[in-house]
Amino acid sequence: TKGGTRGYLRAQYLQANAPRGSQVNALEATLAGEVERAAQLQRDLDEALPALDEAVACLSLLKKSDIVEVGSMKTPPSGVKLTMEVACLMFDVRPVIEKDPVNMGQKVKNYWAAAKKNILNNPKKFLDDLVAFDKDNIADKTAEKLGVYCENPDFTPAAVSKASKACTAVCMWARAMFKYHRVAKEVEPKKAALKQATDSLATTMAT
Repeated sequence: TKGGTRGYLRAQYLQANAPRGSQVNALEATLAGEVERAAQLQRDLDEALPALDEAVACLSLLKKSDIVEVGSMKTPPSGVKLTMEVACLMFDVRPVIEKDPVNMGQKVKNYWAAAKKNILNNPKKFLDDLVAFDKDNIADKTAEKLGVYCENPDFTPAAVSKASKACTAVCMWARAMFKYHRVAKEVEPKKAALKQATDSLATTMAT
């Protein structure tokens, strides 16, 4: 009969297209997951940017005299030395290698001496370099080392503020740079995965 024929043809059609339907459903589920992950990372990035803006704003309040004050310290507090050690890391300044005054025959890295010679010697350039720093191209190796500093309880704005106003701002800047890099590094592959999922779904639906 005609009704029987139509039913048979419909069943055949559904059976033939079942794999495609399952594939579409799977791709849609994958796409939904990637959308959510990308959205979460974007929210994290949106949180990282204000911290970065705040740090740059603090830098803009610094004066040349604030940097000169740091550079003129004869025996800088540990917070100042630690912050300038991080500054050397960020601007790829190698430490001065000196004889260890405690352990005979050993060598020690003196970042303070390196910072005085290569960073604090030009206060205006240092401030300009901090503001103009390329946040989108921090080397992974540098970021990894920076992360270790950021885990140090002595390298926080609250701790460093006991030693220096200028170094507090630099500390905030460095920590904000690390947070931005970490989140941005996670966002890019998720955006790529989202694009791939979207393209796969579009290709399947078009066939």
